[in-house]
Amino acid sequence: MSVSMPCRSAGKRGKTMRIAYIAVKGIPHGGGVEKVTEEIGSRLALKGHDILVYASRDFGTRDGMHRGMRIKTVPSINTKSLHKLSICLMATLDVILREKVDLVHFHAIGPSLFSVFPRLFGIPTVVQVHGLERKRDKWGILGRLFLGFAELSVFFLPNRATAVSRVLQAYFKELYGRKVSYIPNGVTPEPDRSPSWLTTQGIAPRRYILFAARLVEEKGAHFLIEAFLGMETDLQLVIAGDAAHMEGYKGRLARLAQGDPRIVFTGFVTGEPLAELYSNAYLFCLPSTLEGLPIALLEAMSYGNCCLVSDIPENLEATGDAAYSFKNRDAQDLRRVLCQLAADPGRVASKREEARGHVRRNYSWDRATLDMESLYHSLPGIKGVPDIKVLPEIQLDHGYLPQQDIG
Repeated sequence: MSVSMPCRSAGKRGKTMRIAYIAVKGIPHGGGVEKVTEEIGSRLALKGHDILVYASRDFGTRDGMHRGMRIKTVPSINTKSLHKLSICLMATLDVILREKVDLVHFHAIGPSLFSVFPRLFGIPTVVQVHGLERKRDKWGILGRLFLGFAELSVFFLPNRATAVSRVLQAYFKELYGRKVSYIPNGVTPEPDRSPSWLTTQGIAPRRYILFAARLVEEKGAHFLIEAFLGMETDLQLVIAGDAAHMEGYKGRLARLAQGDPRIVFTGFVTGEPLAELYSNAYLFCLPSTLEGLPIALLEAMSYGNCCLVSDIPENLEATGDAAYSFKNRDAQDLRRVLCQLAADPGRVASKREEARGHVRRNYSWDRATLDMESLYHSLPGIKGVPDIKVLPEIQLDHGYLPQQDIG
């Protein structure tokens, strides 16, 4: 299907907005939420909007400017349960008492509870849902109850809510009978990188399976290590990632690896080293048990990687027919498919360009920015109407159209 996409911009008739983002751990370092903020926020800044990003002081972020966005750090309580909530509390107080903004964008379900407070002072709010947090493995009964209440609050406390996947959009419609807007994550097409940093790490180009994600239980690195240990192969397994407050799980992964010299833990990587890892992998594997719309998977596909994912609906939505899958939480089935792909380079190569084309057609940060800007303009008190221009025709797969709701 091909459609002509409208290009919305803050032109002469458009209103320049002052937008604050809350629930960000650090810029430019961080995970999916931080990537969304950086990519959409920087593009909105280029369009003339004033962007303020609140971040934690705990991961090296400093006050200043980054890609046209003003970064403001706040103190927080750096524990597993309270870190994000304390960032949200301090940022919400600051944006109400010290800043003059037109709207506040809250990331994730837990922080949505704070979205009511700016509204009490006449500031509209948006909540962006990145996943079903109450289903994360790290939470106990009290945490799940709290996040279940926060999930319900998404429909009553902010002015608008948006979800990053069709799966999440359908979930809220079916369970709560409520509509949320669909605005997916994107990718930025990048040229492949030659293996410079890789060689210093003892990683052989095109001879490794790549896992790149936060080292939290729901990303499933333990399933991948367990599956890999049973393989007779000279491929390496590269585990790229880290996570705060997850020392127990990271220790479990190290013990599970059993000192196997084929398994390499790189720690957190970003920038050029991460681009090299994506560019030179034999295949990319994401055995996650819970997702929203995984940015690491989209990025891996954008570099032309053959990808193998667990068969949860969110991963299958992201990949379409352009990747392979295995049974969720089944290390034996994962090993079976890994062995097949390790023994058949032609089958791996057949998915490379298919994956690259799929994500570049369907997931664009530029398009996500246009949709988010349009959503902001729909809020009460944001009266400017963005200009409409027509972009060249864009080919879209499986029915992606911006700002569609499930009726």
